[in-house]
Parts: sequence; structure tokens; C-alpha cells
Amino acid sequence: MNPIIDKLKSEARPFKQIRKFSEKPGIFALFFTGEDFPIPDYIPQKEEIIYLGKTEPGQEGRDERSHFTTGKTGSSTLRRSLGALLKEKLSLKPIPRSDDDFDAGRRSIYKFDDLSEVNLSKWMKENLALSFYESDKSPAETDALETTLVAEAKPLLNIDSKNPGNPHARFIKAARKTCADIANGKEVKIEVVPEPGKTKVVPFRSTAVNPGPNEHKYEEVFKTAFPQIEQAIDEAGMRKLSVQLSPEAFKKAGTRQSYSFNLEFADGVVANDAGGLSVAKDLARVLEQTPGILKKLKGKHWKFNMDKGFVLWVSKTALPVV
Repeated sequence: MNPIIDKLKSEARPFKQIRKFSEKPGIFALFFTGEDFPIPDYIPQKEEIIYLGKTEPGQEGRDERSHFTTGKTGSSTLRRSLGALLKEKLSLKPIPRSDDDFDAGRRSIYKFDDLSEVNLSKWMKENLALSFYESDKSPAETDALETTLVAEAKPLLNIDSKNPGNPHARFIKAARKTCADIANGKEVKIEVVPEPGKTKVVPFRSTAVNPGPNEHKYEEVFKTAFPQIEQAIDEAGMRKLSVQLSPEAFKKAGTRQSYSFNLEFADGVVANDAGGLSVAKDLARVLEQTPGILKKLKGKHWKFNMDKGFVLWVSKTALPVV
């Protein structure tokens, strides 16, 4: 673990307990201390960094006078993300940041009305903890340090290009887009859609007529390991769990060069084109035929990925909205 990340974690304090903010530049980290995090079915760990950023004017100017200050949502990407996620819970009302933004066509930046801004600040001060690492490096070096720390900590509220593997980014960006559309008077439609680049297909059912010649070969392999697979399904929060499958069993059942695959279910239905892979289809059949499993897959977006080491990764996220 990076010693700076260790330091940020060990020195985290609830916002309300902080009496003095550093006037020096550096790196700040945010932590969740509440009980009801605004991403469905996700509970951050006690020392999990949920947002990480840099500040050149100093912690006092960036954290106390921007991120945690009522009325500053228009200039704080953190407040826009949290506000978008808390819009329904706190009854927040998005409005344009300024007439100038509206006239210039800058429609993605918004703030909230006065009462909403107060309520958002109150929630942040009651539910977030903060820590800070002072840096005497140049702005360019501090930026590079931020990039390194974000890549290692993977904070879920960092949704820019420095955190490309963030599994929650699409959900957060969709919530922000909804706020921006409301602020700019657009009609907002909420609907479940497949992930970009994915093709919604009819699920391949075990009762399908005329199955391909390579289908059903791997069903017994998955059935043998199914107690472990079902346990991963039961225990998967918003994090990946792994099940080591038997390479020998797969190689005995077939002669493929690669057994890797990506299988996705959205609300209990196969949601991606698995490319006709018989291995993925066989897992889908086992999932569909096992009593109670489809019920467990309802209401979420599930991913079952098998890598080259025959490790099956199981994860779920909230269904995307736009």
C-alpha cells in the first residue's frame, strides 16, 4: 500500500471535528461515515477513500470554502456528483449555474436552489470524513501524484479519465445528466438500457431447439462448482468475488484454445451478445435452470467473467439509468 494512502486513511476525521484546515497545497481524501450511502446496495468500507483530489491554493480554499460550502455546487464536481445521487433522498432541485452558462450552451454544469444547497451541505458535513496530505511539490508534480493515488485507491466518486476502471462512473454520470437536463428544462426519461457497445439479445434458454454441436459440454463443470458460484452471487456486494474453477475439467470436456468469456445478466435476462461462446451459454443454462437463481439476479446488472486462469469473477452493479 502506498504510504501516502496509508497516511490519508489513518488521519481521516469527521468533517465536524476538524477545527483547522491546512493553508498549504496537497492531496485530500474523503471517506463515508454514515449509514445509507446514495449508491444502491453499496456500503463503503470504513477506511475506503470515496473521493481523492488535489488542491493548489490549499485545503482551506478547496475543501472548506468550496466542496463543503453552500452555493458552490457549480464549481465543485464533488458536490454535483453527491447532489445528483442524493437528489431524490434530499428533494434537491437542480437549476442552471448562471445565465451566462445557459446562453453559452454550457448545459452540463448545474447547481441547486438555495434550500437544496443548504441540505446538501448539511448531509456532507454529517456523513463525510476528511484527511489531507501536505505537499511541497510543484503543481505538475502534485498532479502526477494525484494521478498515481487515484489509480491505486480507485475512489468511486472520481469519474474522470484518471479513474478509467470505475464501475460506478456510468451510474454517477447518468445521475448528473438527469440533474443537468432538469436544470435546463429538458424532459427527463428514466429507462433501463444495455451498456454502451453491448447488444441486447434474447436469452438462450436451456430448452432452445437445435442447440449447437458444442453446447452442453461444460454444464457439468459449472454444476460441480455451483455451490461456490451461488455463494459468490449471495455475497457479491458492489465488489468482485472470484471462484477458482478446474482447468483440467474444462480441458477434459472440450478442446478450445481459449475458455475466457464475459456473460452479463440485466434484471434476470442475458444482456450481452456472448458471441456464441458455448462456455458462456452453458453457464447461462445452469444459472437459468437452478431454482431460485434468476430471482437473485433480478433487479441488478450481473457480470460473470472467466479469465485465462479459469477464475470466474462475479460482480453486480445497479441497473443503469439515463
